[in-house]
Formats: sequence, structure tokens, C-alpha cells
Amino acid sequence: MELLVDENVIPAHVSALDAAGYDVRRSDTLLEKGASDEAVLALARQKGRVLVTYDRKDFSDVEHHPGILIATERMQPRELRAGVDRIQRAYPTLEGVVEFLSDWT
Repeated sequence: MELLVDENVIPAHVSALDAAGYDVRRSDTLLEKGASDEAVLALARQKGRVLVTYDRKDFSDVEHHPGILIATERMQPRELRAGVDRIQRAYPTLEGVVEFLSDWT
């Protein structure tokens, strides 16, 4: 799974996903730091990458996207990785899907 990780996601979560073999790119390495939510979502659409973010309020009801996984900072890295693994197995595609990783741990 190709992931775009929002700039607010802590390094331990990014490392856990990378170590699990996911193709992970951070939004702040592809866009300027502090880029708007709209710019991050546009990049996810353009690149076809599932967005991983903590921004429940900003991303939980958007449409037309390659998938959005909403995590929390309080999650242990292994919990986040396990949730992503379970979601990947459960869905043939994440196109248009918004999932809360806390529901999958």
C-alpha cells in the first residue's frame, strides 16, 4: 500500500509503517511545511496514496480520495501498524474509504 503521511504524524508511527514494508512518503517532504489540508489531500489524490493523519475533524468527511486512515497520537506504533494491516486485508481498495485506526486495533 502506498501511503502519504501527514506532517503531524509522529516519527515512531512513520517508522512502524516503513518497517512493515509500506511505501511511505511524508507530506512535508513533498509539499512545503505547513501546507494546507486541501494541498495535502490534492497530493494524495494526484499520487494515488492513502492518507494517514491525526486530523479527524479535517479529513473524516471528505469525498473523492484514494483512502484516509485516521490515527491518534496515543496509539502505540505496533497498534497503528496492526490496524493498517487489518484494513489492507479487509478492503480490496480503499478508494473513498475513511477508517479510524482505533477501531481496528
